[in-house]
Amino acid sequence: MARLVVDLGGTNCRLALAKGGRPLTAVQSYQNAKFTGFSALLSHYLAETDRPVISEMVIAVAGPVTGPATAQKAELTNRGWQLSAQDLSREWGAIPVQLLNDLSALGHSLADLKHSDLAVIHATPHPSAQQSPVVQKLVVGIGTGFNLSPVFADTQGSNCLKSEYGHVALPLDLHQALVAQLGAKAADFTTLECCFSGRGLAALYAAFAPDAAPRSGAQILAASRHNEVTEFIDFYAGLLALLSRNLLKGFLPLGGLYFAGAVARNLLTGPGGSAFVTAYSQRDPKFPDLGAPVFCILEDAAALKGCAGFRFPAA
Repeated sequence: MARLVVDLGGTNCRLALAKGGRPLTAVQSYQNAKFTGFSALLSHYLAETDRPVISEMVIAVAGPVTGPATAQKAELTNRGWQLSAQDLSREWGAIPVQLLNDLSALGHSLADLKHSDLAVIHATPHPSAQQSPVVQKLVVGIGTGFNLSPVFADTQGSNCLKSEYGHVALPLDLHQALVAQLGAKAADFTTLECCFSGRGLAALYAAFAPDAAPRSGAQILAASRHNEVTEFIDFYAGLLALLSRNLLKGFLPLGGLYFAGAVARNLLTGPGGSAFVTAYSQRDPKFPDLGAPVFCILEDAAALKGCAGFRFPAA
């Protein structure tokens, strides 16, 4: 018997089997567009893996998870697929089913990630985080959209909080930085996701360099040798550092900031890393001792590992 673990993204779905909380076997990835719904995708996977006996199921979803623990529901934001923990449990033999937001799943993975699964962006640890048995961390996802999950880790495991933080209004200091660079166009960027997402990256570049040819977020990060792109990437990395310093004060993640998602990973491990570290490392006059290390999650199977390590609540 095995736990089925699922990372259901907006475009692709990764599935695997886990036993004993950690090992992943039978890892497969599918394009969501080839299936009419999640149940059809799941049936296809189980048929391809010789129909293993599933004892429980943990699913990370790229979208909000709502409802009490006994009646969870989720919607896959990009496709409109509806998931119900109760329906899935009944369909697959009354097994326990847990739905997690994808950022929460990444939070559960942190304890099991290896050094090779992470890129160290800023290494300075906070002394109190090394001494305390309870450590606060923060997972920040910047890809198609923006979200975060606070993580509280102790000797018993991890607790990961849900949020829809991408819809939070842009902090004043970030707005002021946009006004200084973009003038009246800054009014177009009202929430965190308006700036920190693939679409936000492209929109900010268009406002920053109005005479340049339009580029997607991926094209911007790949064209870092162009002068106007280099200047923009330094500006954008500085904005992300400013946001990170705000998150430090808001969540006190002394155990580390863990970035995930294609935008964050390609920016921080590539052309924007140096500018980010320079801006992030500036001492805050009101909180001179406040700081935390910064990492990028490189492991593509991190959400699956988080689903494998998740502990079901005691009955």
